[in-house]
Amino acid sequence: MGKLPIKFKTFLVIIYILFILSIYHLIRSNNLSLNYFFIIKILFFSLLAAITESFTVLYKDISVSTGFAIQLACFMLFGPIINIITFIIGFTFRIIKVNNKPSHVLNTPIYKTLFNYSIVTIPITVGSIVYYNVGGKTPFAFSSGEWIPLFIFVLVYFLLETLIISMLFSLLYSKNLIIAYINNLRLAGLNILAMVPFSLILVLSYKANNYLGIILVIFPILLARYTFQLNIKNKSQYFETITALMHAMEARDKYTEGHSERVSELAINIAKELKFSEPRIEELKIAAMLHDVGKIGIDDSILNKKGKLTNEEYELIKKHPDIGFNILKDILGIDTVRFIVLHHHERYDGTGYPTGLKPDQLNLDVFIIGLADSIDAMLTDRPYRKARSMDYIISELKANRGTQFHPDVVDAYFRYLEKTGGI
Repeated sequence: MGKLPIKFKTFLVIIYILFILSIYHLIRSNNLSLNYFFIIKILFFSLLAAITESFTVLYKDISVSTGFAIQLACFMLFGPIINIITFIIGFTFRIIKVNNKPSHVLNTPIYKTLFNYSIVTIPITVGSIVYYNVGGKTPFAFSSGEWIPLFIFVLVYFLLETLIISMLFSLLYSKNLIIAYINNLRLAGLNILAMVPFSLILVLSYKANNYLGIILVIFPILLARYTFQLNIKNKSQYFETITALMHAMEARDKYTEGHSERVSELAINIAKELKFSEPRIEELKIAAMLHDVGKIGIDDSILNKKGKLTNEEYELIKKHPDIGFNILKDILGIDTVRFIVLHHHERYDGTGYPTGLKPDQLNLDVFIIGLADSIDAMLTDRPYRKARSMDYIISELKANRGTQFHPDVVDAYFRYLEKTGGI
């Protein structure tokens, strides 16, 4: 922890203090009876917590765990103190894979382990205070008056845990806290929503069949986790393949190294200004990464020519959208991506290539990639000219708004520029 930035250390210290205060509050407000049945409950649910936490899925720097189903069920049955004890014991004995290597409490820095304890303990403590103050009871009896307090508890837990994690990301990666919070809420929210029904089933099964009921229900929960993990793995392999293809293409053209990644980033930011959905943005990202894949079929002497292209050479370069389309034509499930790759050099006035389609025959995604592609090309040194200034680029976009470029896309880019201070 000694090499960590001061701001980060301060943040951790505050979190640790809140963790200690939470434990103190729970101990003071709950009378623990250390009898045989109490120990059995602790050991049983700690084992379940260890198993489910060991099946944590790591995705986009966020850990998605089926352990929340156990935590919520434990809270509904026994209250916050047993919930926290079982979580801490279970988390301590979990073993997960990080970069294909086992990670556990013995090879994890203590400050990280304490932080992981804290991001569950603090929200549960605050959530339980609110829960009991709005009429919640434990054990949960499934009466009509207990559903609203339970909903409030889950909401408080979810919002507070995600806030703490987002603050961590904001400090570590210098990201805007609000943006990080909104992004994390989406993924964490899916995990919470998926696990709440399992929690309710666990509670009902425990009340009906005691520990055997829990064991019978835990298998579907782990199956749900396995399915999610499989989906994440397939998606990761898919993006790795696309990235490898993109790098293979850019390796042939030394002047456009990193071009597709920059186009992708800019296209994503423009799409966000246009309020695109997350699935559509993800599809746009793939199209941006592959938009120039057809250049694989263009001769090196043309791609790396130092000087202006002849008319014949330019006609050959113009074939790269068709080549890219043919490269991707046999891949299932990327029809929109293929369409964008084929048409990313079309113009708003219908004079682009390869087919000269009109705006009503194209989607907005095509024009987003086209604009991002042109902007990055102007910002990059080329064999026949130096990179253009931002003033030049802005004047070009204004001059060609409604001819080469889609007006709505240009306007979205200018809004993005205003938000980022012209960068």
